[in-house]
Amino acid sequence: IIGILAAIAIPAYSDYTIKSRVSEGASLSGAAKTAVDIYYSENGTLPEVDVTHPELAISLAGSYKAKYVSSVSVGTNGDGAATADPGVITVTLKTASDLGLGEAGKDGTNTIIYTPVPNGAALQWNTDDSTVPAKYRPKT
Repeated sequence: IIGILAAIAIPAYSDYTIKSRVSEGASLSGAAKTAVDIYYSENGTLPEVDVTHPELAISLAGSYKAKYVSSVSVGTNGDGAATADPGVITVTLKTASDLGLGEAGKDGTNTIIYTPVPNGAALQWNTDDSTVPAKYRPKT
């Protein structure tokens, strides 16, 4: 009985540990998501792609760091290059081994990409373009 319980509990515990590490990125992205939400509600459009984002009044990507998060940026990918879509938030996580993942995401990185989808007067956030496996991604 103990062997059966251990066979079920250990993999579940590993998944919960990885989810908690990835969720750190979700919490750090909150300020950026709020800034994009406010910009959209005041202007009716998403902010243009601009690395500095003076209109959003948020800090630069390098200032959003934590134990498992390398950066949080608006309108740029993890390498600092501008994205094609305005308002996209990219959370770049640390290495796969830091997170407890056996391997990196589908393009060699571990990113959570929040894509804003206008829904009337509000925005919904989609994480389908993220490279972190779907079972570990935060719910939007």
